[in-house]
Amino acid sequence: MLTTQEDLYNGLIIDPKSTKISNQEFKISLEELIANAKKKKKNLLWLDLTVKQAQHIATALELGFKFHNCESTRTMLTYQVKVDAYIPVPPTHTMGVGAVVINDANEILLVRDKIHMSSSIYKIPGGMLEEGNSLQEGVQREVWEETGIKTKFIKMISLLNAHPFMFNKSNMYLVFKLEPLTLEINIIDTEEIEKAFWMPLDDFFAHEEMSDFQKELVKASLSNEGISLIDNKLPLGTRKHIEVYA
Repeated sequence: MLTTQEDLYNGLIIDPKSTKISNQEFKISLEELIANAKKKKKNLLWLDLTVKQAQHIATALELGFKFHNCESTRTMLTYQVKVDAYIPVPPTHTMGVGAVVINDANEILLVRDKIHMSSSIYKIPGGMLEEGNSLQEGVQREVWEETGIKTKFIKMISLLNAHPFMFNKSNMYLVFKLEPLTLEINIIDTEEIEKAFWMPLDDFFAHEEMSDFQKELVKASLSNEGISLIDNKLPLGTRKHIEVYA
């Protein structure tokens, strides 16, 4: 039998442990749960299943559930008990980070990807946030992987929001100013990065094959105050981290 707990919005969350039953039992129990939820005038049902429960997924879809969000080994489905019940939107964005890193010799750190898609011949280092990354650790990790340079986090200088992007989702690209703590180039991610080097700033701004977008990002890092990471006063609760910029 499927067991549930109530959420804050008059919905029911099905306990994943209770779904570990035969598909026949699952279908009967799910039909009963839908009927009871309608009698009790609930809004939504939430169902989390793994890839090993493909039969359950098919059964849930047959009974009117719809996909909400999906990861490599699991998917969340919802059932709208109340016709106009609000369903919180699934994740809408991928997150990318970039870094403007300038040394004491007034040189900027640049890279070139092996798979080159940018209109700019070189670009500032950066990439996609990995699951669970904070912005700070994500951008510092990307710089280290692409150049071998260790850095100190200074401030956020730019935010770009674009749609559509990968997987037909939006993308948020955040650019940060970092201070180099080391200078020697040592590319860690040799599968992705073809070249990493320091370029004098004057040469960077004069370079005809550097995009205006890259130049504007660097100008912003030099002239704008930006926003800084401040001490977090919010309780973490079950969260790994909370970053506050102001």
